[in-house]
Amino acid sequence: MDLDGVFKNNGLIARHLKNYEFRPEQIQMAKAVEKAIDSKKHLVVEAGTGIGKTLSYLIPFIHWAVKENKKAVISTYTKTLQEQLVKKDLPFLQKALGIKFKFALCLGGQNYLCLRRFEQNFPGDILQKSQINKITEWRKKTKAGIRSEINFKNNGSIWSKICRESDLCLGKNCVYREDCFYKKARLAGYKSQVLVINHHLYFANLASGGMVLPDFEALVFDEAHTLEETAVNYLGIEISNFRIKYFLDSIFNPYSGKGFLAKIKNSNRRKAENIKDTVSEVKMAAELFFSEIISKFGQSSRAVRVRNKNFVFNHLKEPLLGLISMLAGFLDNIKNEEEKMEMRAFVSRGKEINCELETIINMTLNKYVYWIEIRPSAPSSKRPHKSKRIKCSLYATPIDVSTEFKVRVLDKIKPIIFTSATLSANGSFEFKMRGLGINDAEELLLGSPFDYKGNSLLYLPESLPDPSIEFESYQMAVIAEIKRILSIMKGGTFVLFTNFKMLETVYDIIRGELTNLTILKQGEENRYTLLEKFKRQNNCVLLGTNSFWQGVDVPGEALECVIVTKLPFSVPDDPVTEARIEELQAQRIDPFLHYQIPQAIIMLRQGLGRLIRRKTDIGMTAILDPRIKTKFYGRSFLQALPECRYVSRLEEVQEFFLKKKKQAKTL
Repeated sequence: MDLDGVFKNNGLIARHLKNYEFRPEQIQMAKAVEKAIDSKKHLVVEAGTGIGKTLSYLIPFIHWAVKENKKAVISTYTKTLQEQLVKKDLPFLQKALGIKFKFALCLGGQNYLCLRRFEQNFPGDILQKSQINKITEWRKKTKAGIRSEINFKNNGSIWSKICRESDLCLGKNCVYREDCFYKKARLAGYKSQVLVINHHLYFANLASGGMVLPDFEALVFDEAHTLEETAVNYLGIEISNFRIKYFLDSIFNPYSGKGFLAKIKNSNRRKAENIKDTVSEVKMAAELFFSEIISKFGQSSRAVRVRNKNFVFNHLKEPLLGLISMLAGFLDNIKNEEEKMEMRAFVSRGKEINCELETIINMTLNKYVYWIEIRPSAPSSKRPHKSKRIKCSLYATPIDVSTEFKVRVLDKIKPIIFTSATLSANGSFEFKMRGLGINDAEELLLGSPFDYKGNSLLYLPESLPDPSIEFESYQMAVIAEIKRILSIMKGGTFVLFTNFKMLETVYDIIRGELTNLTILKQGEENRYTLLEKFKRQNNCVLLGTNSFWQGVDVPGEALECVIVTKLPFSVPDDPVTEARIEELQAQRIDPFLHYQIPQAIIMLRQGLGRLIRRKTDIGMTAILDPRIKTKFYGRSFLQALPECRYVSRLEEVQEFFLKKKKQAKTL
């Protein structure tokens, strides 16, 4: 394909895109992708913000897929990028390229409305009538039946009763098959050359032996910096008191009188009552099981590594196995095929819970770390007097996914393109490549075309206390510094934290003192709602932890300042981090140099990447951790950041913004 003819100033893209600007990095990446396709080799490419990386990989893959009659999968981490691909980039290329191709968005089945379950579960549910009426109206208008289309707040418990569940799907025997939203989406996928998915769906397809997606021959992992974490989460196990309660309530909830047993017809009533009694026994066993864990490890929010097998007695095993047996034995009393299928699903889910619980308690998986997380949930603003509910979760997490990823992914599909704005640490891909088992790939590192030096500042204040030595003094100094910065910025600021405890402390203080600003914090509403509020109001400050360091796109004046309170090192006693450190030490690899520092550098680059999203954006980053200047590793962090002007006085920050705002008015 003539990529020069596509990307040059008077090329195909320029003819269809107003204000198009030729970027050498964009065509350089496109040619590297084309070469990887031709040679069937993997490619790792870091593409700085503003390069336009999506067109760089889409165009070569579209040409290849159409010419060779094959499929390419584009996998993303965030919904934002997914929507950009399916609503903007791919429709644009359909018009601009002069190539006839089809694309499809592929989502997990639980994202789709199930018409059969909708008709079954909604009539007569008076308590949730308002929600039901809204969903009913949406159901009449929707063409795709996707949950994300619902433009009103919907109750997750309602959606769980009406969405598609793989083990509750009747398939060809469903009377709604011809109108099935999921079936239509799958058919569109089979007819398309380009499939857009997310990383979670990719691993779900892998786990199912390829039953979720159509066969495909090439793969792009965009936002690839999140890939290892997604793989770890997907290959791990989590059992919580909330999950078990949901499972049991779905069978029968004695308080509401609802559940599967309450709606089945023509069954053996005596046996049904016996099952209800057994459900209550399992609930009591679960309460005893989790209360013993909470009593042993405490009620405060914490993650604790467990090193010894049988760290708690499994009170759940016998009553749960008894319930599973009774559910299986009850199948003969059910005449309705749909109800039989639902009962089989409960049997299967019960067996899965029992197996996973035994796996964690007996620690049967090698190279896994076992740990417990206790997380009290604060009372909601609507019910402030309600006592805290404690979520207690048991985990088994793989320490290293590199071998499995290599065998099951890298060796099966070629080419695979791994791309992100942040994949390297100090010019090296070694950290990310090692984590995914990539040892045979082409590499390309492309910087951003944006003028960071002219349009951004890095503020490093003088003489702040060291958080690792004087944390209380450091925290108070940080709060004072944040207040001074916000007095200049008047909003449009992200304040990023590495832990929720410090976030809460800062929030409580500045919310009471800076009454002229709207102070938002992670956790008080869902992420999407918080970001929409932040974008709409120009006096907003948003305090966030991990999920706000990455995958957030707020271009323009809405976000002009990012404050990093602390360098984002993983907590060394976090169970997974601790296990990985031990694993590297066993291999005689320095974990601080080869794991903790590069991981923190990439996370810092992600956080600062929220700031400059367009050529015309201006902004200031403040790093309030003095170790970036006082420790030997500080230089590594600074060298990894885009080249910009460093300042240490807030007067210089004020002058910068006054000058830039004045220049903008004269343009």
